[in-house]
Amino acid sequence: MSAKRADKRADGPAQKPAAQPAPEQGPAWLPTAAAAARLLVGAVFLASGLEKAAMPPEEFAAIIQGYWLLPPSAHLPLALALPPIEVLTGLALLAGYNYRGFSAAAGGLFLAFIVALASTLLRGIPLPDCGCFGRGVHLSVPQALGLDSALLCLSYLAYRKGAALSWLDRWVEKGTP
Repeated sequence: MSAKRADKRADGPAQKPAAQPAPEQGPAWLPTAAAAARLLVGAVFLASGLEKAAMPPEEFAAIIQGYWLLPPSAHLPLALALPPIEVLTGLALLAGYNYRGFSAAAGGLFLAFIVALASTLLRGIPLPDCGCFGRGVHLSVPQALGLDSALLCLSYLAYRKGAALSWLDRWVEKGTP
């Protein structure tokens, strides 16, 4: 037996370097598509919030009441709170500020909208207008479900890979845009 083999047996098996997890790979266009998804979701929230903010809150509260999900005392407070939340979420996503947090918030809002819309279908409640865009665009419940489902998927994509073009996050973190 050679001296090298004897040394290996005496010291035990040769140690392999610890494997590093491979970085997440994907197509080269994925970060750009995710940034576009973030910008689209942000634009939808900004437009939706501004449309709702432009209408009297009592009118939006009446739309919320049509879902028959909340007690009447919650309709006006929600009608007052939802438009600024949507505008803030939209602006943050468009500016690229805390894109992961606001993408997650957008996804949560879309999930809540989907549950509310689906509940009207399951309970047989006629809802002539979802109220998604205030007075701007009138969608049927199936149309709104499709749109919200697509936007939920885009929010997830933005959450996972939407850092491209997030200039405000880079500026806050590093001090440079």
